[in-house]
Amino acid sequence: MRKVYEIVTKNFHYKILSIVFALLLWFLATNKETTEAILVLKYRPIPTGDYKIVDYKPKSLKLKVEGYRKEIIRLKEGGWIKVFLPSDIHKTKGWISINLTKQMIALPNSALNIKDFKPKKIKVKLEKLIKKAVPIKPELSGLKSGVKIRVIPNYAVVSLPEDTVGCVISVRTEKVDVSEVKLPAVLEVKLKSNYRVEPNKVEIFLEGKDESKEKAFRN
Repeated sequence: MRKVYEIVTKNFHYKILSIVFALLLWFLATNKETTEAILVLKYRPIPTGDYKIVDYKPKSLKLKVEGYRKEIIRLKEGGWIKVFLPSDIHKTKGWISINLTKQMIALPNSALNIKDFKPKKIKVKLEKLIKKAVPIKPELSGLKSGVKIRVIPNYAVVSLPEDTVGCVISVRTEKVDVSEVKLPAVLEVKLKSNYRVEPNKVEIFLEGKDESKEKAFRN
């Protein structure tokens, strides 16, 4: 019994390290192993043209995916992928059928490869968007009296559904507190809109009374 104890306890820390390294190597080998899996994932259709997606069906795709086991597990846990739709379907509105290709399906990791997918077609309900140029209104708080404001560019192009074209008359910037801003100043501010807007940010020039008068005198 004593000999058995000595055999077990002799160089015990080395034996523990050997077991830890063996488990680590097994874990790395398992996660780097290339395998295939069939996953049912929800997807988001992404428009690339002047149209809005109102509805779509089916709501999920069945994918046969090849790649590292670890990445496949992450994909399964994420549960969502993107499908980029063609840009030239904006001439149609209502329900249409779209043939899917592997290139249209975007996985979150480029190391994964799509072997097959079903269905080969999806249906999407489109609403055509109309572009409209509208002025930009800066949202500034803490603005001191007499400060001159210039927005460049001073208008934006908004892509709107047909039934909302008459409702949107301007686009606002994100709110910015300028109470501690030293003049003159140039601020880069994002635009805030529920619709696609171009550009998505503008420059706001702030000048005090003295700077404005000096500039006018020089001109």
